[in-house]
Amino acid sequence: MKPIPQDMHAWLLHGYGGPEAMRFQEMAVPQPGPGDLLLRVEVASVNPVDWKIRQGILQGVLALALPRVLGRDCVGIVARAGTDCRGFEPGDRLLAVADPMRDGTHAEYAVVPCAQSARVPPGLAAADAACLGIAGLSAYIPLVEIAALDKGRRVLIHAGAGGVGSIAIQIAKHLGAEVWTTCGGANMDFCAALGADRVIDYTSERFEQALRDCDVVFDTVGGEVHRRSFGVLRPGGLLVHLSAAPIDPVPPRGDVRVVRADIRASNARLAALLDWAAAGVIRAQPGEVFALAQAQQAYRLSASGHARGKLLLSA
Repeated sequence: MKPIPQDMHAWLLHGYGGPEAMRFQEMAVPQPGPGDLLLRVEVASVNPVDWKIRQGILQGVLALALPRVLGRDCVGIVARAGTDCRGFEPGDRLLAVADPMRDGTHAEYAVVPCAQSARVPPGLAAADAACLGIAGLSAYIPLVEIAALDKGRRVLIHAGAGGVGSIAIQIAKHLGAEVWTTCGGANMDFCAALGADRVIDYTSERFEQALRDCDVVFDTVGGEVHRRSFGVLRPGGLLVHLSAAPIDPVPPRGDVRVVRADIRASNARLAALLDWAAAGVIRAQPGEVFALAQAQQAYRLSASGHARGKLLLSA
């Protein structure tokens, strides 16, 4: 085990705004409290929620005390365990999700709740495991727990080439669903290789004209895409979404369900995703990997909406 230093580098948010609001600086290595683990971060992911937090879009949901270390999840090595963390030992490699109200994972060390951590199976690469934190949960909870997808049901997954969509396609296919997805023209073969039965190029074809009678729409985009998605659902269908703002408070149809997925990490959920990855049921899709000091570039690419797979930071 490497000795734990006194100080580390981390990306801190000092105020809401553009890239200038986040600074790469030295700070003291945090100490784990009861129920916490201190991880030496190996790989952290970049999620849309990161740049949305930086821009202040989520102030109404996450009232954060600043400055704050950014980043929601990571794969890392346990450097120190707090009390009440049975089952985890120094040296364990874990996939973990940070507490959203505390400092995050875009740092050389991070404190995470042991209740939101799971051991990475031997043989699964750290970069692959790091794709399954927030992104994996954001596909697993809507499709497995909320939609309860099973054989023969038709699902439309928006933005299938992204970090969430690429996992969602594979989960839906594993559960036996008929999978449709949207993406840009350059990513059509990529989505088909993941298992999508029909891929729609959103730049040249309107999905609501190509598709009808969906049992489930999984909306990872929101806005206009959210509104148009009601046109493809059968009566009694489900529109499950992550963040669809801005949306009308009253859905345009009363004969379908609309559910906003509450994405919360747990040992069992993370372990299920990791087990699926280790067994080859789902293949993680790492996208571009940036050095920790290059996080601003990763944030810009995430905000562009044109990233393929999961963007990662290597610490």
